[in-house]
Amino acid sequence: MKLLIDTCVLPRCQMETAQIYRDRFGKRIGFELLPMFDLMAFEENLKNNLDLFSEGTLFFHEPVWGVEHTGPKGSIEYKESMYHILLTKKYAEILHPSEMVYHLNNCPVTDDKKDEMLKTSLENLDEMRFLFPNVRLLVENTGTDADGWKLLDQDEFTQLCREQNFDVLVDVGHANANSWDIYKLTSDLKHQIRGFHLHNNDGVHDLHNRLREGTVDFEHLLPYIRDMVPDASWVIEYTRPVYHGLPLMEDIDWLMKFI
Repeated sequence: MKLLIDTCVLPRCQMETAQIYRDRFGKRIGFELLPMFDLMAFEENLKNNLDLFSEGTLFFHEPVWGVEHTGPKGSIEYKESMYHILLTKKYAEILHPSEMVYHLNNCPVTDDKKDEMLKTSLENLDEMRFLFPNVRLLVENTGTDADGWKLLDQDEFTQLCREQNFDVLVDVGHANANSWDIYKLTSDLKHQIRGFHLHNNDGVHDLHNRLREGTVDFEHLLPYIRDMVPDASWVIEYTRPVYHGLPLMEDIDWLMKFI
């Protein structure tokens, strides 16, 4: 089992701030690098801090802002997505992440367009596999009822992952916000799950709270997922820099007791 930090918790375009975790925890902590090429200063900052990510476990989370895989080839959405994806590929060839997280969609979903959106996203997933032949792509459960971005319910997500034999990353916060049975989801997909995004919320909104600030009982859940999927990686996915530093270090120390 590996423990990682998603870089979206860092102050924007300040990758150097990740050094405090490397100094304290060494290679016991890996990173999930979330590219933000929509921010002008991001790429230059990343170039200046490549050494931080050249050792230890490294995942990529494909860009979220600017990437929409339900956009068909030739569309404005597709062209913008490929701009961000090709930049991501450039740095994947430098840093060699072992895995990369894939979002089926990053936009509102309507019933009349749902099937076509999924079809297009799966076609774009095939292209992503071609572009990143040496990176394992992990399909994540994304979107919530509250934001209107949920493409699949729990049964549909489970069935699709089984039929397509996807490698899976379970986002615990998204599942909780949609009232999914996380224990059943883990059991049903245990042979395909490669990682978990760990964050908490109020059971409705995708808040990305700290682990003990919300309705997910991680004290009970973590031993279960550890025993059910012992080789899966745990990724702390806080999206607000207010949790950077001492709060995140406290939560890492708390997680260590479960590993």
